[in-house]
Amino acid sequence: MPPRLFVTGASGLLGANFALAATARFQVTACHGRHRLALPAVENVACDLRQPGEVARLLGEARPDIIAHLAAATDVERCQTHPDEAEEINVRVAERLAGWAAGNGTRFLLMSTDAVFDGRRGGYTETDEPSPVNVYAATKVEAERRVCAAGPNHLIVRANLYGWNAQPKQSLAEWVLARLESGQSVPGFTDIRFAPLLVNSLANIMLAALEHGARGTYHAASRDALSKYEFARAIADTFGLPRDLVAPAKSGEKLRTPRSPDTTLVATRLSEQLGIALPSVAEDLQRFRRLRDTGFVAKLKAAYQDTHEHD
Repeated sequence: MPPRLFVTGASGLLGANFALAATARFQVTACHGRHRLALPAVENVACDLRQPGEVARLLGEARPDIIAHLAAATDVERCQTHPDEAEEINVRVAERLAGWAAGNGTRFLLMSTDAVFDGRRGGYTETDEPSPVNVYAATKVEAERRVCAAGPNHLIVRANLYGWNAQPKQSLAEWVLARLESGQSVPGFTDIRFAPLLVNSLANIMLAALEHGARGTYHAASRDALSKYEFARAIADTFGLPRDLVAPAKSGEKLRTPRSPDTTLVATRLSEQLGIALPSVAEDLQRFRRLRDTGFVAKLKAAYQDTHEHD
């Protein structure tokens, strides 16, 4: 019998792709909120994570060996204007789940973010002290702290991700690609640098870390870093689209809430201690294209659409 894995945020960008990848190694129960999915080879359950009794009941029924807590309030602008909501979803839910895991001998995985750092220099390692610049990042830092306080049997992964969404909403790469394919210009921030991972690569890295029995905090990142302007141009090159549609821009001209200017992560601990290979941005973007070309994206989106046609 394969180990039992309980995944939160199953209708999100990471949750859906992670749950699908996990079916090869785990017996997966995937929890979603108001956006329902019907993922193949997965037990899909609805759950409001803000209701402790409902969560405890589902966990009691599933009896997972591992909880992968991937649900989060990730809209930076909304978190800034709704801090109480961000606190409840990102901090208290994580604390309750980690507490249940600690009390039931269950391993706990928390998805965090590169945004925990202020971005003044980049090249951050796991030993660098977080210094958040907005509400979203502050709630993720606090979630990390409370998960650590709950017990030692946890794994925290920090990363920046993109990929294909099951839901109609778009990740950064999907938004850039859609604009390029329709001939529209794309503002590319020259003043924000990162080391993003394709969500499918990140999911496999996280699953490998779980199989290695990794504990503590790990950074997951591409082997190289670039600005969001360079990232958008790389998407254009990958799909054979005109890169001159990408226009240099400054983040302060487009975004209301402060962002960290350089959140590049150093992931050598992950690659050296666990022997996990990290992809380059170019390699991940080629895979991003192949996933659409080979029909994976259509199947992923069908899991969302099929559950809504009969509402």
